[in-house]
Amino acid sequence: MFQDQSFSIPVDHIDCHLVGNFELQNRVEEVRKSTWAALFAKRPAAFDGALLRMASYWVEGERLSIAASRTRFSAYVATRHPTFGFEYPDADRADPLGLTAIVLTGDGNVIVTKRSLLADQNPGGLYLIGGYAEPGESDGPVDLFNEIAREVEEEIAVRDVTRSEAVAVGLAYDPVFCHPELFLLVPSKSTAADILSGAEAAPDRNEASELLFYSVDDILDDNGPHKNAALTWSFIKARKFLQRHLR
Repeated sequence: MFQDQSFSIPVDHIDCHLVGNFELQNRVEEVRKSTWAALFAKRPAAFDGALLRMASYWVEGERLSIAASRTRFSAYVATRHPTFGFEYPDADRADPLGLTAIVLTGDGNVIVTKRSLLADQNPGGLYLIGGYAEPGESDGPVDLFNEIAREVEEEIAVRDVTRSEAVAVGLAYDPVFCHPELFLLVPSKSTAADILSGAEAAPDRNEASELLFYSVDDILDDNGPHKNAALTWSFIKARKFLQRHLR
C-alpha cells in the first residue's frame, strides 16, 4: 500500500515496462487454488485471465514509470482481501493494476455507470469506466492508453477517446479490494447523449445496470446528484483527483 499520488501527466509520458511472471508463495498458491474453485462454483463464467501486476512505480517531473510483471485473476482473488497482509505477512499480493477512466464527453459531461447488482465487486455502486490492464505475451513496453481505450470501448462502445488530450491524474491503492489503481481523464469527441444511445452495442454493457452522465460541476459538487448514492472507492478517488487536476 502507498500514499495517494496526485499529478497531471500526459499519457505519452507514462512508461510501463513488463518483465516476467509473478509467482505466489507455495502456501498462498494452495489458497489460490481453493479460492478460485469456490468462486468458479458460484460464477461458472469467471475467467482466469492474465493481468498486469504493478511491481513498483516512480514519478519524476511530468513522467510516470511503472515496472510490471504478469499475474492472473485467480491470484488477485486469493490476495485481494484486506486481512491478507496479516494472515501472510511475508507474502506479496497479486496487485494487478486497475485503470479508471474519467470519460469527458464533447459537451462537457462525465459518463457515470451504476454497477450491476450481480457484479463481483461493488454491486449497485456508482462507478466510472474501468478494469485491469492486461500484459502482452512478450516482455517489453505496455501502452496503458491502449489498455484504458480498450476498457472504454468494451464498456460503452466509445472509440474516439483522444490520446493527445488524455492525462493521468492520480494513482492510489484500493484498501477494500486491494490493488493499485491509475486514474485517467480521457476526452471523447462524442456527446453524452450519443454515447448513451450507442452504448447498448458494447460487449461488456451488462457490467453496468444503468448509464448516466453528470456535468463536471455536478461530479465535483459534494451536494450533487450523487449525494445519496452508494459510491465506490474509485468514484470517490476520481472526484478527488479531478478536483486537484482542475485547480
